[in-house]
Amino acid sequence: MGAFFNRGFTIIETMLVLAITGVLVAALLVGVGTSVNIQRYRDSVTSLKSLVQDQYSRVSNVSNDRTNNWSCNSSAQISQGGATLPAGQSECLLIGRYISIVDTDISMATVVGYQTSTNSATSDVAEIFNNYTLGISTSSVETNQLEWGAQIAWARNGTVDQRLAPAPVTPRSIAILIVRSPTSGTTYTFTDDNVVPIASVNNAKLKTMLIQNTATVPGQKERVVCIVPSGGVIVPEKIALYIAPSAQDQSAIETRTAAIFSTSGGATGTTGNPTQC
Repeated sequence: MGAFFNRGFTIIETMLVLAITGVLVAALLVGVGTSVNIQRYRDSVTSLKSLVQDQYSRVSNVSNDRTNNWSCNSSAQISQGGATLPAGQSECLLIGRYISIVDTDISMATVVGYQTSTNSATSDVAEIFNNYTLGISTSSVETNQLEWGAQIAWARNGTVDQRLAPAPVTPRSIAILIVRSPTSGTTYTFTDDNVVPIASVNNAKLKTMLIQNTATVPGQKERVVCIVPSGGVIVPEKIALYIAPSAQDQSAIETRTAAIFSTSGGATGTTGNPTQC
C-alpha cells in the first residue's frame, strides 16, 4: 500500500498568517479611528461657526417669548413681577446678543437696553452708548460646549493683539458682543479678551466693548480664534474661526486654515507671516 500524507499548515505558517492578519486589522482600526477623529474635529469647527452665525439671525429676527409678568428697570435688569405690560412691550429693548467662550465652555444671552435719553449722537454706536443702559437678560442665558472636546486657542502667529508662540496657546477666552441699532437697524460686532462670568456682565462691562475701532481690542478688530482638537488627536491641519473687522452679519464669520490666510491676506503677525493654528 502506498503512503498517505495529510497536507496542512504548519504551526509556523499559522502563526505567520495570524500575525500578518493582526497587523492588517490593527492598521485598519488605526486608520478608521484617525478618520473618525478628524471628522469629529471638523464637526466641532463647523458647529462653533454655525452657533456664532446663528446669533446674528437672532439679533436681526427678534423673538420675545416672555409673558406679561416680566418687567425691566432703569438698570436694565429684568425680573419676573411688577409691571404687567402685554408680551412684546417693555421698558427695555432687545439690543443684541452676548457670547463668551472660555476654553470649551460657551455661554450666550440676550442684551437689553433701557433708554435713558433721546440725545442726538454722531453714530449708531454712540447713540447706544450715550442713550441706553445695557444689561443681560438672565432668563435668556444658554450654555453649550464645543463638540468632541475641542477648545479655543491663541494663534501661532496672529494679529498684534494675539500672543505669539511656537504652537497654539491654551487656555483662551473671548467675548463677542453683537448689537443692533434701534434707530437704523444696522448690526455691529465687538470683541474682548477680558471675559467675566455671564452673571457678572453689566452695563459697565458691555460699554467697555463698544469701541468703534478696527485696530484695537476691545473693539471691531478682526479676530482669529484657533480651534484645537482634544488631547492626543492629530489632524492634518488645524482650523480657525475668523471674525472679519467691523462684522455686521453672519457672512463675516468664516473658518480658515493657514493656506487660506496665506492667499486671502489679512490677519498677519508682526513678522508678516500668515496666521497659523
